[in-house]
Amino acid sequence: MAYVTEEEFAAFLDPEPLPANARRLLDTASDQIDELLVGVVYDTDEDGDPVGLMLSRVFAKAVIYQAQYLKETGDETGANANVSSMSQGGLSIARALHGSSGPGRTPRYSENAIGVLRTGGLLSIYPRTR
Repeated sequence: MAYVTEEEFAAFLDPEPLPANARRLLDTASDQIDELLVGVVYDTDEDGDPVGLMLSRVFAKAVIYQAQYLKETGDETGANANVSSMSQGGLSIARALHGSSGPGRTPRYSENAIGVLRTGGLLSIYPRTR
């Protein structure tokens, strides 16, 4: 279950339109944020959701950034993580071949999402993203 509604995602993306796969992007982004937070201790309710307005906002913002990242990379599954360049229709993308996540790899997580989690006090270290 996503930490963000489609309406919240649409408001963030405005004036860009909400993608047809918005619900799936948000669900996947929420799962990926949960992956980053394995072992992190925070208060939850009986459903396992974060408790408190500040914590809920951190989760929501991180999920929105991660969903936007998935939308922009067009790679929900991670199957193209080692692709250095690709073209689709009139769009051509070239990715850096070297970076913090290793040679030839596209990071799995949005740098903005990681930053929100760090400044929100949920990550005290920089996570290994691949």
